[in-house]
Amino acid sequence: MTLIIAALLLLQFGPRVPLAPAETLLEPAILRAINEQVPSVDAPLDTIGSDPSAGWILLSCRDTQCGAAERAARKISMLVASKALPQPARAIRVASVVAPPLMPGLKAVIQVAEAADRPFQVVRGPWSTASVVDEVVELFARHGNNAVESRPFERVGLLPFDSLGIPSSTIVVNPAVSNDQAAVAAAASAYFLATLPNAGSEALLSHLMIGAHARLAEDGRKAVALMGPQQRASGEILTMFANAIDREQRRIDSFERFMPAPIDPVVHGRIADMEKTITGVWSSVGITPSPFIPPAERIRGRGGEDRRVPSRPGNAALPKVDLPTAFLKFDNVDLVVSELGNFIDGRRSISDIRDAVSSEFTPIALPVVVEYFERVAKTGAISIK
Repeated sequence: MTLIIAALLLLQFGPRVPLAPAETLLEPAILRAINEQVPSVDAPLDTIGSDPSAGWILLSCRDTQCGAAERAARKISMLVASKALPQPARAIRVASVVAPPLMPGLKAVIQVAEAADRPFQVVRGPWSTASVVDEVVELFARHGNNAVESRPFERVGLLPFDSLGIPSSTIVVNPAVSNDQAAVAAAASAYFLATLPNAGSEALLSHLMIGAHARLAEDGRKAVALMGPQQRASGEILTMFANAIDREQRRIDSFERFMPAPIDPVVHGRIADMEKTITGVWSSVGITPSPFIPPAERIRGRGGEDRRVPSRPGNAALPKVDLPTAFLKFDNVDLVVSELGNFIDGRRSISDIRDAVSSEFTPIALPVVVEYFERVAKTGAISIK
């Protein structure tokens, strides 16, 4: 009896084994169930959500490379069918091609790509659609394997959901090795996003702040390297870091994308405080003593600024036009051109868009961006006012 009481006291008051980061989002029992579930090829690929108004989550893949994505969907489908997991509010679907009628209600995309010459990786979404999806996928991808590399945005041969304004993150898996880890990461990420808001919501907000500082540290190192030994920050460097902070603020703000309307005022207030707090990185890295000013409110004062605002109907991809010769210097010209279109929101000026894309990739001369937008405007796809 004494031993039993001692054991109970130790369980209650003794040192606790710390949870892994992913276990702060989904309970260890849920992660274990997802990891151990062996999916049947007969299991359905769709998990019917309990609330059609809550939208849905897509697991996207190529036609012949859907092994890990389908395995992920079948894991969740079987666990929900057996009542081992509660049915999510949002549906989880797998598709290699998504027709326009299916787009309404799509909250997030987790892409699973196969690449024979690469290790298991997570490729973040572009700056234009920065969201909580990157944070969630990175946490679950690292569960049980902290060596997973996270890379900046690149097109890994999958559908360009960013042009539709839909946030996405990509899991890259080598087809020559087991895709179990990719399937578990995709399944856990999809299930977590499909159940937001949930018991891990508070932990996600905390992880977002930690992740924001980690990503801004990457940008800070880039800024310091560009400043050189004398550590003199040019206007281009200040622009880059300001847009990086703006990116993380928009990522934090995207949490509300998964909240039911109307947004809880307490949650909204906390998110606003988090967005304000993250600007403290601006002065702490010592790049400049001047106060942080959001890119949208900054007065540049440089010659040749173009304050005209491009806009377009809907989110259709921009038509291809002959690119100005200066674009040919970019190895990733397709990504640069795509992001120029993605940042068109009817609010950002041409100079704002130029600054954002230059910050993400490499500086682009303003006249080159102006020339590109004017060529697109001649097709009627956008208007510039």
